Amino acid sequence: MKNTKLAVGILIGIGLLAIGLLFLNNYLEKRIKTGIEDNLKKAKVTFDKVDVKLLDRKAEVINPFAKLENKTLKVDTIKLNDIHIWNYITKKDIVVGNLQISKPVVKFYNFQKKSEDSTNSDKAKGSSKFKNKILIKNVNIRDGSFEIFEEDSTSHRLFANLKAITMEQVRVNAQTLKETIPFNYELILLNADSLFYDMDKQHELAIGDLEIDNNRVTIADLSINPKFSKEAFQKTINKEKDRYQLSIDTILLADLNWTMQNDSLKFQNPYTELKSANFKIYRDKTLPDDNSFKPMYSEMIRKMPILIQFDSIQIADSYLKYEENIRDDREAGMVEFSDLNMSISNFTNIGIRREDFPKIQVISNASFMKGAPLHIEWQFDVSSRSDQFQISGDMGRLSAAQMNEFFKAGMNIEASGEILNMYFNFYGNENQAQGEMRLEYKDFKVEVLRKDGKRKNKIISGLANLIVRNKALNNKANYKEISYQRDTTKSFWNYLWNLLKNGALKSFL
Repeated sequence: MKNTKLAVGILIGIGLLAIGLLFLNNYLEKRIKTGIEDNLKKAKVTFDKVDVKLLDRKAEVINPFAKLENKTLKVDTIKLNDIHIWNYITKKDIVVGNLQISKPVVKFYNFQKKSEDSTNSDKAKGSSKFKNKILIKNVNIRDGSFEIFEEDSTSHRLFANLKAITMEQVRVNAQTLKETIPFNYELILLNADSLFYDMDKQHELAIGDLEIDNNRVTIADLSINPKFSKEAFQKTINKEKDRYQLSIDTILLADLNWTMQNDSLKFQNPYTELKSANFKIYRDKTLPDDNSFKPMYSEMIRKMPILIQFDSIQIADSYLKYEENIRDDREAGMVEFSDLNMSISNFTNIGIRREDFPKIQVISNASFMKGAPLHIEWQFDVSSRSDQFQISGDMGRLSAAQMNEFFKAGMNIEASGEILNMYFNFYGNENQAQGEMRLEYKDFKVEVLRKDGKRKNKIISGLANLIVRNKALNNKANYKEISYQRDTTKSFWNYLWNLLKNGALKSFL
């Protein structure tokens, strides 16, 4: 009889406990659901439904939508799995094992810019009120997009299709909310299968595939494309401006790290690789000159709005072409560099005040005009306020016929014969450069063309060839001392071209 009563008592106790747990489960589910709904409403987030299953330690938010000043966020579903209830009950901290976000669409509308002071003050106020700690052990985002609009809400300045993002150990607290990125994380995996950026009125950038595996970044099918044909491009500008067309098969950043330093973004990467770049530049010289000051590359890197340190950059199997239209009634002049391989070391503007600040070193090998091997070594000092540089190179055999693609359009001459070898070594600063050049040639003759660029001007051609040192082979060519005062409204490449041109004239005459 006693055993029967004991058994009945145990059963009743279990039943009461079950009923109590059921009521407690319902109470906590309602409390957590109400807490989620209240916090969403405080954040001005609308939603269709919040569902909490305490026994499964899951919660779900259906169709949340947030609009905050100049940005909106729309999501299909947000799922929280493996919610640590005890941490929330005892400490009000939120610990979640897994967060799944499906089809988020983030839009920024940069129609008006908010003052920096008010932004910082709002951030400080928000972070001071936040007392909880949030830890999400794993975050999975699928099939989202990130969009930026500037002039109106129909035209993208930037669009990225985010296929997948995975983060681990995401932490949010009062301290992280004061930072530019309001959370910390230990691992990130990102895959975007298309990206578009509207660079300016003439050019746009596109990326076929972007993959970030923690600090390793791989970019495939990057391109910068002009929006207009060569003829239509000129109608969008009132001064000379380069028209770019660039494609790169793959870009690898082996270990990219980025942080904030004194309100500036800092990027560091030990090894960068670009494969199969194809870069075409076109300039119409019939337009008025752009007489603005053109800084040297060292000054541009020194004054970049970001801090950067790329220890080694390798460019492989690439191609560069420059076209210049001198007159509308002629073909554009052209120079090209194929089989281009380049190594760049110490590309940095970090710590420029230190005594051992390294110079940027550039070593390049290419085939010039698909005929002559060309080797160039170039170094310049970013820390030098006078923008000191040194550049040297040597070029092998090149026929005059290959050079005529530029000579006929750019200089109104047609040459015959060949250059056997050229060597140069120049050094200088932002204003003045000097150095030496040696040019060997064979049977070199020039024909000065008439204004139509087709018929030869025999009289002037004859006089020109009397002036040219017309030896069959000037194999005893001497080094020529060269100097040139830079026109600061022209680029560094115009600077180098004039040094080479002066050297060639001294060799020929």
